[in-house]
Amino acid sequence: MKELLKKFAKSSLVISLALIILALFLIFKPTESLNFIVIVVGIILAIVGLIHTISYFSASKEFKSLSFELIQGIVLISVGIIFIIKPNLINEFLASLVGAWIIIQSIIRFQFAFNLKAIENKNWSLMLILSIVTFILGIIIIFNPFATLVAVTTISGVMLLISEIINVLESISLLRL
Repeated sequence: MKELLKKFAKSSLVISLALIILALFLIFKPTESLNFIVIVVGIILAIVGLIHTISYFSASKEFKSLSFELIQGIVLISVGIIFIIKPNLINEFLASLVGAWIIIQSIIRFQFAFNLKAIENKNWSLMLILSIVTFILGIIIIFNPFATLVAVTTISGVMLLISEIINVLESISLLRL
């Protein structure tokens, strides 16, 4: 059992050290990190699209008659290429999408606050304040999506770094058993 724990601790230590490097990259190079992630996703989408396209051309006639493999392949390859060529555009679009979602949710909460007021619930004012705050955050995200993504990426890097430092300490303590 002791040897198994030590083996686990060694592999955990190696993984944690690799994740610490990733965390530092997220903290100190957030824009490059985001672009890299989008490019990797683009490559994966293009490969999956290529697999769908090959699958269509290698399938039987019966399968082809009911298949959407070719169109799926073309769409995935196209989206993958866009991700690879324009990672900044994709990052801004995704951040704007999140901002729009937050705004929609805040408007729903705004309505809910007044619904609570109508039934004389004491918490309606808190709900109203929170809906206004989230609305403002959504607006900030929409008007400055890339800065928001950079901040979130940096914060994620800090959280990952803290988590992995704790994992390293745990692994070291397991190795000392």
